[in-house]
Amino acid sequence: MKIHLWLVLSFLITFSLPAAQLPADPRIEQGKLANGVTWLYRQHNNPPGRMALQIHVRTGSLNETEEQRGLAHFLEHMAFNGTENFPPGKLIPYFESIGMEFGAHLNAYTSFDQTSYMLFTPNVDLAQIDKALMVLSDYAFRISLLPEEIEKERGIVLEESRTGKNAQQRIRDKLWPELFKGTRFAKRLPIGEEAILASAKKEQFENYYKKWYRPENVTVVLVGDAPSKEILPLIEKWFGKATAEGEAAKQFTPEFQPFTEKRAYVVTDPEMAFCQVQMMNIRPGRPPTVTMEEARTELVEYIGSWIISRRFDDLVKKGTASYRNAGAYAQNFFNDAMLAVGFSIGEAKDWGKMLDEVVTEIKRATEYGFSDRELNLARKEILAEAERAIRTESTRNAQEVIGQIIDSVNEREPVLSAEQQFKLYQTLLPGISAAEVTSSFKEHFSANTFAYVVTMSDKGGNEVPSSEAVLARAKAALAAEVSKPEERQVPTNLLATLPKPGKVTDKSFDKDLGITSAWLENNVRVHHRFMDYKKDSVLVSIALAGGNIEETRENAGITAAASLVLNEPATSRLTSADVRDLMTGRNINVSGGSGGDHLLITVTGSPLNLDSGLQLAHALLTDGKIEESAFRNWRLMSLQRFEDREKRPNFKAQEAMESLLSNNDPRRVFYGKKELEALTLSKAQEWFDRIRTTAPIEVAVVGDIQWEEAQGLVEQYVGSLSKRERRSERIEALRKSPRPEGPLEKHVKVETVTPQAMALAGFAGSEARNIKDSRGLELASYILSSRLIKKIREELAIVYSIGANNSPSQIYLDAGRFLSGAPCDPAKVNQVNDEIHKIFEDFAKNGPTEEEVTNAKKQVDNSLEQGLREPSYWWGVLRTAHLRKWDVDSEKNIREDYQKFTGDEVKAIFAKYYKPTSIFRVTAVPTGTETAKQASAQ
Repeated sequence: MKIHLWLVLSFLITFSLPAAQLPADPRIEQGKLANGVTWLYRQHNNPPGRMALQIHVRTGSLNETEEQRGLAHFLEHMAFNGTENFPPGKLIPYFESIGMEFGAHLNAYTSFDQTSYMLFTPNVDLAQIDKALMVLSDYAFRISLLPEEIEKERGIVLEESRTGKNAQQRIRDKLWPELFKGTRFAKRLPIGEEAILASAKKEQFENYYKKWYRPENVTVVLVGDAPSKEILPLIEKWFGKATAEGEAAKQFTPEFQPFTEKRAYVVTDPEMAFCQVQMMNIRPGRPPTVTMEEARTELVEYIGSWIISRRFDDLVKKGTASYRNAGAYAQNFFNDAMLAVGFSIGEAKDWGKMLDEVVTEIKRATEYGFSDRELNLARKEILAEAERAIRTESTRNAQEVIGQIIDSVNEREPVLSAEQQFKLYQTLLPGISAAEVTSSFKEHFSANTFAYVVTMSDKGGNEVPSSEAVLARAKAALAAEVSKPEERQVPTNLLATLPKPGKVTDKSFDKDLGITSAWLENNVRVHHRFMDYKKDSVLVSIALAGGNIEETRENAGITAAASLVLNEPATSRLTSADVRDLMTGRNINVSGGSGGDHLLITVTGSPLNLDSGLQLAHALLTDGKIEESAFRNWRLMSLQRFEDREKRPNFKAQEAMESLLSNNDPRRVFYGKKELEALTLSKAQEWFDRIRTTAPIEVAVVGDIQWEEAQGLVEQYVGSLSKRERRSERIEALRKSPRPEGPLEKHVKVETVTPQAMALAGFAGSEARNIKDSRGLELASYILSSRLIKKIREELAIVYSIGANNSPSQIYLDAGRFLSGAPCDPAKVNQVNDEIHKIFEDFAKNGPTEEEVTNAKKQVDNSLEQGLREPSYWWGVLRTAHLRKWDVDSEKNIREDYQKFTGDEVKAIFAKYYKPTSIFRVTAVPTGTETAKQASAQ
C-alpha cells in the first residue's frame, strides 16, 4: 500500500475542454444506485481478457479529528486484515491462488482528500469479477476492525512511517505549520501522528469509518474487456444494499487563507544535501474545471508555466544560472486555493543568487511578457501530444485508463476522450495570444504577498541567512530593473546534410517469434519485431559495447560523464537548447546512459517521428558534444547526490553489498566524490568519442513499424556510421569479476539523525545464460516473497514492505544474486536478516508445498501472459542479445517451460545456490544506536 502525498511543488495541471459545459467521454457508462453509490464502467480491451476495478472513497486525512490523525491511512491497511467475507489471513491467499500478487494486483492508497482501493484481475470470468466486487464492497462497508488485528498492524504502519523519514520530511514538518498556519492541510499529513498510530483504539477507527465510508462517498469504477450488461447487476448486488446512519457530514477542505503580506522563512536540517529557494503565494481558489471557459483559463496558465520553465532551462544550458533546476507555475490547489510558485534548486552558498534569478526571470516575464515564438512552440508541443494521444488511446493500458477516471472523479471533473481533448485544443489554442498568456502570468505573479522560503543544511560551513535577510534580498531583487528578454535564432535542421545509407548484407527471419535479425555492411547488428499491441509506439535502442565494464579505479565514473552527450544532446553546430527546440512538437524522445557493458541510446515515441529521432541519434554518434554547462551542472548535482546518499541507510547498505560481492571491483561499486573530482570534460569527451567510433553496435527496433520502413531508417542513420568489429573479444574477457567466498558480512554505521536502518540478506545466484536455474530461482522468489510477507511483515510486524528478488547476472560472470531486505527499526535490523535466512534455509531444506508451486506458476504465467504482449519486454530481450550471447530461442516456450517445473526441481535449484560459501548479510544502522555499537564491536 502506498500514500499519495500531495506535495506543494507537484506540477498537477489538469487539461480540460471550451464556455459551455465540457463534454464527457461517451464510452464511459455511469449511474447512481438508490443508496447514493456512483458507478462508472468503460469497456476496454487492453489488456485483453482482464479487468481493472477500483473504488474511490471521498475521504482522506483532511476529515480526521485531532485524535484521529493518521487513522484514514491506518484504516486503509485494516481493509486487508479482515472483512465480513474474508476473515483475517484469507484475502491474500485467495488472490494468490488465482495468480495475483499483493502490491502489483491489489493495493490501496490514502491522500488528503481520498482513499482508493484497486484490484486487477487476470481474467473477466463473471465469478471472479463477482468475487472482486465482493472484496471492494467489503472494504467500503464491512471492514471487521478486530482489536487483535489492529494491534498486529500497528508495527507495519509505524514502519511505513519510518520509511518516509528523511531531511525533506523534517523540513516539511517544520515549514508547513508556519507557511500554512491555521489550515487543516498543515496538520493532516496522511501518515499521521506516531503517538496516535501507536495507541488508537477500535472505537476511534469505527467513528471515522462509519462517518465517512458512506454510500454517497463511494464511487465504483471498472475498466475491462467485457460488455457491461452482465457486470452492472453485480455492482448493484454488492454495493446497492449498503446504508449509512444519520445525515452525511460536510467534507472538510484544506482551509487555505490567501496570503496577505510579504514574509520569509528559513528552515534548515543538518542532512539537507541541496538548497531550495521558493517564492510562494496563495490566492482565492476556484471550482473544478467543468466549462470551456474554465478550461481555457487553465490552458493559458499552463502555457505561461511552460514558457517560463523553458527560459529557466535556457539559462542552465547557457551556463549562466546559479541553480541546477528552476521553474514557476500556477495551479488549482484542492479547489480551495490558487497556488503560485517559483522555485530553484542548487547549492546553499548560492541561495542569494538563486533567489535573485528566480525573482528576476519572473519579473522579466511580467514586465515584458512572452513572445509569439515561445507561444508557437508551446502550441506545437501541446497539439502534437494531443494528436498522438488519439492514435495511442485504443491500446492504453486499463490501469492508466482507470487511473485517469479516478483522478477526474476526485477532482469532480469530466473525463474527456483523446479526440475530445484534441478538438478542445484545436478550438482554444488559435485564439490564445501571447498578450493573454502574459496577462494571466502577471495576475498570479505580480502580487506583493509572496512568502519567500529558503531550505538548506546548517552544517558544513554553510552560512544560514536570517528570514530578515531573505526578505530584504527578495525586495531588492523586486526593485531592480530588468532587461527585455533576448530572442534566440534556432537552426531549422538537425543535420546539415543527410547521410548516405549503408546496406543490409545478411538477413534472417524467425517466424515463430516474428523477429528479423540482420547485419549491416558496417557490421552493425540489427533486430526488429513488429508489434502493434501499443499503437503508434516504437522503441529503438542503439547499444555500443563498452563503457562501465572498461573502467578502472583511476577513471571510475567516466562513462556517466560521457553519457551527458545523450542526456543533454548537443553537437558542434547545435547547442542543447537548439536541439530541445528543434525536437519540440515531435513525438519522439532521444536519451541514453550506461548499461553496464554498453552505452545505450534510446529513441522512443511515435513511428511517424522516428526519422527525426534517428537523425538526432546519428548527429550524436558522429558529432556528439558535451557542453561545459552540462558537465558543470552534472558535477554539482552529483556532489549533492553523493552528500544525500551518505545519510541514507538504504543506499549505504546497497553500497556495502556491491563492495562485498564484487570484492570491491571499481567497475561495480559506486564511485564517489574523489573519483568525480578526478574527471574532466576532455577525458569524458575522449571516452565517448572512442566508444562511438570503434565500439560494436547492436540495434533493436520493436513496435508499430514494419521491417521495410524500419530497415530504410536504420540503413540511413546507423548503416552510414563508420565500420567496426562485430564483437569485441576484449569486452568478453572483462566479464570476469571473481566473487569472494562466503559467508560474507558487512555492518555499516551511517552518520544520520534518521532513526532508520537497512537490512539486506541473500546469496549468490545464477547467471542469466543458465536459463533453467534462473527460472527455477524466479519461481522460488514468488513463493518466498509470500512467506517473507506473512512472517516478517504480518506476524512479526517489523517491516513495512518486503519480498524476494532474483537477479541473474548478465554483465559479469558469477555475479547473480538472490536477496531480500527492508528498512526497519535499528534495533530490529539483525532480526530481519536472521528471519530472512531462516526462511531461505528452510526452503533449501524442505522446499515448497504443492500449493505454493501451483500459485507461483499462476503468478508467473499471469505476469508473462501480459508481459509477452508488451513491446518493452521484447525490446529488453533484443537490445543486447548479440552482445550478451542471449539465446532468443529460449523465449519461444517460456510460459510452457515454467509450468513444467516440479516442486522438487525448484527445491534442488535453490539448494544448489543457497549454501554457506554463497550467502551474505549486510546491515546499515545510524550511529549512536545500540545496534551500531554492537556491529562495530564485531
